[in-house]
Amino acid sequence: MNLARIAPGLAGYELRTFECVNCNRVQRTLVVTDPLSSDARVRKWLKGQLKSPN
Repeated sequence: MNLARIAPGLAGYELRTFECVNCNRVQRTLVVTDPLSSDARVRKWLKGQLKSPN
């Protein structure tokens, strides 16, 4: 199976499409996106309950 495309899915998910070059089978799977994959998400996470260990 080869990854054919990645499309945005529901909030926090990606829709990934895999295709087999031998049998032409197609499989679509929802995958959780990395919460640290964008700068805006990282800033939100850092402003959250993350505190220094003082």
